[in-house]
Amino acid sequence: MVFRVAAAVLFTVVGGIIGFSLSDRLREAGKSCQAVEHLLRKCAYLVGTRHEDVYGICRQLKSDEQLRRFTFIVNLPVEYKVGEDFHIIWRNVLKDEKNAGKGELELMYRLGEILGRSDSENQRENIEALIGEAEELSAMHRDEMLKKGRLYRGAGLLFGVMAGIIVL
Repeated sequence: MVFRVAAAVLFTVVGGIIGFSLSDRLREAGKSCQAVEHLLRKCAYLVGTRHEDVYGICRQLKSDEQLRRFTFIVNLPVEYKVGEDFHIIWRNVLKDEKNAGKGELELMYRLGEILGRSDSENQRENIEALIGEAEELSAMHRDEMLKKGRLYRGAGLLFGVMAGIIVL
């Protein structure tokens, strides 16, 4: 009997852990989207106000603590080398990024295509459009967290308790 009670408690705990883990994934997706918003805002500032070139932007991004969650940042080039195309490098380093969702990656790919392609004002306007899309994506993540987060936590605990009852 003691074994069954211990197993029931264990199933309940495991169910709760699984539910909270799934909920935490949603929270991390929201944080990732906020970091992309920060990245876009910083690029808009650097292009629009400071008129930085792509390598100056990369240097600034590498020194930003809020962007440490993205692994691709450390692989960005900080100076021009003969024969290299910045946009190809940007796409290649983004391919290995694991800390961003599909929507966030798409925004970052598009940012890489914008940087250095036209005058500062046009780049800033295009980045501002991406910021609008990132805000919409962030709102979607918040809504999803509010709706599904509670569901995942509750369902995890419920299934854990149900498994525990079955064991008893």
